[in-house]
Amino acid sequence: MADPPNSSAVISAAFPAPPPFYKSFTTSNLDRLSSLQESNPSLTLLDLPPELRNLLPPLPPPSNQQYRTFGEIYENTAPTSLDTPPKDPPNPHRLLKTTRQLLLAFLSLTNSLAVEPDTWAPKWDQMRALLSEAHGIVNEYRPHQARETLIHMMEEQIERCKAETQGCKDVCEKVKKVVEEVEMQEASRKSKTGLDGVHPPTTRSKNKMSGINATEKKVWEIIENEIGAFE
Repeated sequence: MADPPNSSAVISAAFPAPPPFYKSFTTSNLDRLSSLQESNPSLTLLDLPPELRNLLPPLPPPSNQQYRTFGEIYENTAPTSLDTPPKDPPNPHRLLKTTRQLLLAFLSLTNSLAVEPDTWAPKWDQMRALLSEAHGIVNEYRPHQARETLIHMMEEQIERCKAETQGCKDVCEKVKKVVEEVEMQEASRKSKTGLDGVHPPTTRSKNKMSGINATEKKVWEIIENEIGAFE
């Protein structure tokens, strides 16, 4: 069988093609839709031509506090026990109690399915109510969790700043020791050669450069010994 045209281009594309209805969003179509809505305010989706139907936004969700998930219809209301959350901090005993009730409800459901399968619906509703209540109890711990997480992050930041500060202090102490040792060695060298540095005119510059190079070499040796060799 021959491959369809442009099949290799579609497969090798880095990103998928945009949905085809984007072509309906043109200036001319928007103007046509506006004129039709002005002439007929009660215009519905089926009254429009096919190229203009994608321009209408979807209908708002129903206001009957119900929603559908996986084919099941649920009420968009919380259980009675969660309508007014308690002002006291969350109690772990309440969560433990709800968990135990949930386990008992599950055992009762399995017993009903084994003995009287027709009576499973009330047990199932009881489990759903207990799960919703447990979920609400867990949500009560969110402010406490956020506060403890923030405290932990701030403590880590403080410890990190203290470690960096202590590292800077240690380096400063090592540098001070290096400077003091260099000053002592320089003073010892001057005491041997004289403070005025009297040298013959022909060799004075050479001796001065050799002294500077020796001092710098000694400084680097001390720094490597105290702080560590540079990579």
